[in-house]
Amino acid sequence: MKRPFGVSFSAVLLILGSLFQLLMAVGMAFSGVVLRTQIHSGGFPGATAAAPVPDWMPVFMYAFCVFFIALAAWGIVTAVGLFRLRRWARYSVLVIGGLVAVFSFVQLLVMLLMMLVPLPVPPTVDASQMQTVLAITKVVFGVMAFVHAIVCAVGVSWLVYFNRQKVREAFTGEPGTVVESRRPILISVIAVLNMIGAVSCLLMVFLPLPGVIFGWMFDGWGKAALYLVFAGLTASVGVGLWQLKEWGRLLALAMQAFGLVNTAVYILRPALMLRYVAEIQQRMTPMQPQMQLPERFQATMYSVSFGFGVLLCIAIVAVLIYYRKAFQRAVEPLQIESASPL
Repeated sequence: MKRPFGVSFSAVLLILGSLFQLLMAVGMAFSGVVLRTQIHSGGFPGATAAAPVPDWMPVFMYAFCVFFIALAAWGIVTAVGLFRLRRWARYSVLVIGGLVAVFSFVQLLVMLLMMLVPLPVPPTVDASQMQTVLAITKVVFGVMAFVHAIVCAVGVSWLVYFNRQKVREAFTGEPGTVVESRRPILISVIAVLNMIGAVSCLLMVFLPLPGVIFGWMFDGWGKAALYLVFAGLTASVGVGLWQLKEWGRLLALAMQAFGLVNTAVYILRPALMLRYVAEIQQRMTPMQPQMQLPERFQATMYSVSFGFGVLLCIAIVAVLIYYRKAFQRAVEPLQIESASPL
C-alpha cells in the first residue's frame, strides 16, 4: 500500500523535533562543561561575585544531555519506522503523541497562569518603565502559550490520525486487514509515563535535594531508600500495564490513591510545601539571597499545580477502570484454546 501523506509528514516532524532535542543536548553538555570549569577555576576572570555553583550541577546537566539524546534517538528510530510503514512505529508514534499532548497541555496551563497572575518586577526597573516591562512579560508568556498549544495540537492530531482505519491498514501490509492491539493507547501512555517516572526517581537518588512525603523530608540513606522504593513501584506499574497484567492495574490504582492522599496533605497544610521549596532554594544557592515571590502568587501556583495533580490522578483512575476488560482478555485466548481441542 502506498504510504499516506500524513505518515510521511509526521515522520518529517519527528525528525525535526529530534534534531531540536539534539540541539538541546549539545546546549546541556556545553553548560555542564562551563559550570565544571567555573567550579574548578573558582569563577571566570572579570565576572561579578555570585553564589558558588554546587558540585553536582554539571552532573545534572550531563544527565539532561543523555535524556535529550535518548528522546532524539527514539524520535529518529520511530520516523524511520514510519517511512517503512512498520507496525511498531505506529504504536510508538501514538505513545509519543500522547506524551507530547499531556506535557504540552501542562505547559500551556502554566503559561496562561503566568499571564493572569501579576508577577513581581525587579527593584532595578525604573518606575516609569514598569508597565512596559509587565506588558512585554505578558506578551512573552502569550507567545510561549501559543507555541505549547500548537505542540499539544500536534500530539492530539497524531492520536486521532494514526487510529484511523485507512492509516492502520497501511501499516498491516494487507489492505482490509487490521490487526488490533489488545492494549489501549491510553494504557500504553500511562505505562510509559510510569517507566519514565521510575528513571526520574533513580536520578533523584543522586541529587543532593531532600525527598519529601506527607510533608516529612528525608536526607541521606533515608532519601535514597525512599526514591528506590518508588522507582521499583513505578517501574512495576509500567511493566504490569504494558503486559496487561491485572496486578499491574491494581498496583497503579493503589499508587494513584496514595498520590491523592499525599496531595490532600499539601492542600490542607500549604505551609509544608513552602518549607520544602525554601529548603530547595537554600541548597541550590546557599550564598545568594532569594527573591521572594508574593505569597498570593505562590499560593495560586501551588493550588493550580495540586488541582491539576488531583485531576490527573482521577483521569488515570478513570482510564484504568474503563479499560479493566482489556486486562481480563489477556487470559481468554488460553481458555478458548484449551476448551476447543476438536
